Order: sequence, then structure tokens, then C-alpha cells
Amino acid sequence: MRSFVVVAHTAPLQGGFSLDDLPGGAGRLDVLCRCATEAFLLSHGIRKDVTLHFVIRDQLILDLDGSHLRHLNPDERSTGALVRNALDAAHRQPREAKVVASPGISVRWGGLRDLVEDFRAAGRPLILLDERGEPLRSAELPPAPVFVLSDHKDFTPDEEKILDGAPRVSVGPRVLHGHQCITLVHNELDWREAGWKGGGN
Repeated sequence: MRSFVVVAHTAPLQGGFSLDDLPGGAGRLDVLCRCATEAFLLSHGIRKDVTLHFVIRDQLILDLDGSHLRHLNPDERSTGALVRNALDAAHRQPREAKVVASPGISVRWGGLRDLVEDFRAAGRPLILLDERGEPLRSAELPPAPVFVLSDHKDFTPDEEKILDGAPRVSVGPRVLHGHQCITLVHNELDWREAGWKGGGN
């Protein structure tokens, strides 16, 4: 099992945005949509052993589970529609409830600390994706890792405190977009699972 957490600082908390303006009117929701595509989609398939978690403005958590996920397509617009439906579902239910908005997508009210505590209680190790970290190719990675990254903005000081103590790894010498980091993490883990520890050329 692999998991990714994307901390979203500007994405909307409500679904009243246009699917035609995900970068602007939807608070850079395009960033999250690309992360979802890279986290799950293969050529003619989907990664079943992956979960992806969006923490939106430290108030709302969207959980995507590849073992149940349906209707995820490569285009950002259709992914934005799935997110919008989930946001609408969150406002139709009590705030303490976890709601299944569509197959493989659930939503609940909560923040980064809540999600981190869930993973730690389950014994899932957190790994922070950071350009200042140890190179991914040489890093010793635990089973069932949870990779945490930010959207187009840096982690806040409060978020850094919540994530304090998590080892940091870097996917390369240049600062990349979040969805590119997810692709590179998948590639490295795929190589290792195929018996090529440390990656291949």
C-alpha cells in the first residue's frame, strides 16, 4: 500500500465553482486534479493499492481509495467534477460524519493533525517530500509509506510542527510540481518492487 497526502491551501471548501476555471475561480484545484491523475492512473488501468488524501484549508479531508475508485479520467475537468460532488456532499451531512460521495471518494471534516494522527495510530510511517531531504533513490523506505507534500504553496509553520520528526526525501535536485513528485515516487517504488532497488535507467 502506498499513500499520498496533499496539503491544499487555496482549494475551495464548497462546490459552487466553475469547471471551466479550475486554476482561477476554483483556487488552483487544477493542482489537486493533476495529483489525482498521477496517483492512480496507469495506461489502460488504475493503481488499486494507492490512497490519496487532500487536506483542504486544514478544514476538510477528501479520501480517495484506488481499490474502489471509479470514473476517474485523465482530464482535469472530470476530476474537478468528482471533487465538486464530494464538497457538495460534505455540506449535506452532519460535520462529524464521513460521507461516501462517489465510489472510492469520501469526505469528512478535519485537518492535517487529524489525518496525521490517523496514520500514526495505524502504524503508517510518514515521509515528507522536500527538496532538502535525502535523495529518494538512496533512501531506506519503510513498508506502506505515506508521502506528504504541499500544493503550490510551502507548508505553514503550524503544518511543519505537525509533521515534525517525519524523515524528508527529495525526488531530485530541482523543485518540481507536486504531481511530478508523485510520478517519480511511483516510478522509484515500482523499480524497487520489480527488484531494482535504487531505481534503474
